[in-house]
Amino acid sequence: MKTDFRVKGMSCAACSAHVEGAVSHVAGVSRASVSLLTGTMVVEHECPTEDIIAAVKHAGYSASVIEATAAGVALPPPEKTSWRRLWLSLLFGLPLLWLGMMPMLWANAPIPPALRENPILNVSVQLVLALIVAGINYRYFKGGFASLFHRAPNMDTLIALGSAAAILQTAGVLVMLIAGGHASHHGMSTPHVYAETAAMILILVTLGKTLEGRQKDKTAAAVRALASLAPETANVLRDGKEVTLPLREVVVGDTVILRAGERTPVDGTVLTGTGAVDESTLTGESLPVDKKAGDTVLCGCILTSGSVTLKADRVGEETSLSQTIRMVAGAVASKAPLARIADKVSAVFVPAVLGIALVTLGVWSIVAGVSDHYTFTDALSHAIAVLVISCPCALGLATPTAIMTATGRAAEMGILIKSAAALESLGRITTVALDKTGTVTEGKMRLTAAITAPGADEEAFRTLARALETPSGHPIAKAICAGLGEGETPEAIGFSAMEGRGVYAKVNGVKCFAGNRALLEELEIESPFPESEVKALLESGSTITYVCRGAECIGLLAVADGIREDSREAISELHKIGVKTLMLTGDHEIVAKHIAADAGIDGYAAGLLPADKSERIEAEKGAGEKVAMVGDGVNDALALVSADVGIAVGAGTDVAIESADVVLRRDTLTSVPTAIRLGRATVRNIHENLFWALIYNLVCIPLAAGVLAPIGFSLPPMVGALAMSISSVCVVTNALRLRRFKA
Repeated sequence: MKTDFRVKGMSCAACSAHVEGAVSHVAGVSRASVSLLTGTMVVEHECPTEDIIAAVKHAGYSASVIEATAAGVALPPPEKTSWRRLWLSLLFGLPLLWLGMMPMLWANAPIPPALRENPILNVSVQLVLALIVAGINYRYFKGGFASLFHRAPNMDTLIALGSAAAILQTAGVLVMLIAGGHASHHGMSTPHVYAETAAMILILVTLGKTLEGRQKDKTAAAVRALASLAPETANVLRDGKEVTLPLREVVVGDTVILRAGERTPVDGTVLTGTGAVDESTLTGESLPVDKKAGDTVLCGCILTSGSVTLKADRVGEETSLSQTIRMVAGAVASKAPLARIADKVSAVFVPAVLGIALVTLGVWSIVAGVSDHYTFTDALSHAIAVLVISCPCALGLATPTAIMTATGRAAEMGILIKSAAALESLGRITTVALDKTGTVTEGKMRLTAAITAPGADEEAFRTLARALETPSGHPIAKAICAGLGEGETPEAIGFSAMEGRGVYAKVNGVKCFAGNRALLEELEIESPFPESEVKALLESGSTITYVCRGAECIGLLAVADGIREDSREAISELHKIGVKTLMLTGDHEIVAKHIAADAGIDGYAAGLLPADKSERIEAEKGAGEKVAMVGDGVNDALALVSADVGIAVGAGTDVAIESADVVLRRDTLTSVPTAIRLGRATVRNIHENLFWALIYNLVCIPLAAGVLAPIGFSLPPMVGALAMSISSVCVVTNALRLRRFKA
């Protein structure tokens, strides 16, 4: 059996790997897959779920079963953010930062006299404030030390160790002050402590995790939006009577009654009746598809006109809609989390720093024992300096500061980037896949040609076309009427839609028709237009409607979905930055070929369902490409989450926007190359920041350990703390350069 779990307490890729490994070793578990992005785990098992939950708990985390929806899909609950914890941290942390840092930077900083003149009171206040901030953010210590205990250190471990070392140093100084009897020695200088360092680490990390946590639930929301497409009930014939049943009670073989405006609850075959079905939830194309007896209708589609009865072929979690939902959820679960370089470094960095600090303490303790120039206090000072100077501030700031600056700049340009992972992935994109309708094209039909047959009267042709198309609610009919404009419109008597062919009515007492080539052939009416002219229109991506009066064709109308004004510019810009383009569409081959050629797109694939689009993207990824998918419809949801980066145009559906990693608020494709260039600039900035942070530690840690002390150069903890602060300032300053990024 397969069960979905919610896992809490994970903070980095090391955490998800540790949980996955712990669960995989449980007897009866055949496979476990953990997603850090959504905080979920999918387990194939034969053992009780309690055994799996116990294994996760033993690993230092918590897990609970996610209940499945009526559609048969387990949806993770919304993730809570930590704004309250952040504001509380700032409330107590900012006074601490002022009290601890300002005297170092400004000799006459406005510090209360009681605190300036009484070192014990000063240090006590700093310690209390630091402990309050640490208590507010206790989860870092709980998770970090638990991971260390389980020999799987992560970024939380580094945070916890750095903060704890600073707090312990502050406590040690306070103890020494009290032991030294300085409680009443007003006016003496306050020794430097590192309480503000602990607060700064915790506040900055909490800020980053708060902003990141707000975005984690977006993909799950997309899955819930897809699940909402299935109706709650179905009208079914039971014992010759129509009854309304909950969807879960519908079984294969049931006869389902479907009326205009209702959404199909099953995958079924039409038994009786005719109607037009909006399949945009699956194909993304705006034109309804005419259905008759023997045709297949898929779950989640809307019957826009007519009424039909269906034989239920697939129900519940076996329907195409449920399968699509599960594929979306599966794509989310398999999506690689953001590869945080800092997390990878921490696996080596944390034990290395601990080892260096212990070795430093040991070596200098030995030196103090045989030398009159050094004491144990010097040994302790060197060891503390190692811990303080290697504090993960710069390392922790390297990525989030660049990400936050870049996302802010992106928002100013109308580009909403939902996660740090998306921004980093944008910088590595080599191929952009685009949906056609509503993305490359305008997404609305328009009249492109109205050609009068030789010898026919043009005004009579246009008048008859208006009369036949005005009563119809079909998108093509609406485009024709809009294109022809106002004019004489005689009454269409006995108007009737001929499914899949066209319309019929009597106009001025004459039988008249408007429809496709199939209708023309059925009526045995000769087309007065050269085949070359018709072929040219078809190759331009147009849909042709013939207008007939009696047995004579008096004109034709061509309707097409035009290319967006900015599509060609966007494609050109993508090519300039070395990105390949690919169009994926559910439309016909001849239309796709024309649109791709007209827009300058490198390649295309036509006649695709949502799963086909996802498979094509996976194939591109398998060939080594980093793929971004640009779409605007429900049918694009699977492709959006399958891609390395999903990009939704602002005018798209809610499902597409929720599924995407990036939303183009200005509804312009030219934002796509801009987003990619910003991603590349951000990746470079992150690499620069990480390089500085690591080089800083590689140079400063040996100095803090006292390797140059024999020649008279020593790096005391206070200087180490200042150096740590300077390194952070350098990282932030470099990240702020992204504010000058130009579109």
